[in-house]
Amino acid sequence: SKITFRPWKRQIFLVNLLTIKNQIMKRDLIIEKLIAEQQKVIESLKNSVNQYKIASDMDEESTHDPEDFSYQTQAKDMQLRFEKMLGEAEENLSFLMNQKQFSHDIIEKGSVIETDKNFLFVGISVPVFDIDGKEVISFSDNAPIYEGFKGKKIGDRVKIGDHSYEIQVIW
Repeated sequence: SKITFRPWKRQIFLVNLLTIKNQIMKRDLIIEKLIAEQQKVIESLKNSVNQYKIASDMDEESTHDPEDFSYQTQAKDMQLRFEKMLGEAEENLSFLMNQKQFSHDIIEKGSVIETDKNFLFVGISVPVFDIDGKEVISFSDNAPIYEGFKGKKIGDRVKIGDHSYEIQVIW
């Protein structure tokens, strides 16, 4: 049997369908922008690793100054630190790529949240950017701010410091 809608019900259905589609597009846009920002972080870390690698690969035969050896050791330590940070950044990128296929009903790691004031992303931290005239703020699920949002649902209010946020949408 064929389902028929009265004209006004059909109109409401189509409006709801468009709203859902726009929300999904907004979520995807936010995740794509987070991915782009994370890729910038990775490129910067790769450059730092390469700079410190060059500095630490000094020709030991051509210098005998203890200060040069000290600099070489410091450069090697920094190279290792940046390599560790790079590994973590690449894991974060992989996490973001996987989030494209997930949606959330409560606030948890990987959630994209729209509040009355801004958008939030739980999972990684990148510099703040704007989408549709609202700031997108991202933070780690290890950050203290996450505790205020963890497990909240649409319609809940969260107070962080002097600011209060109403959760409007969770993806």
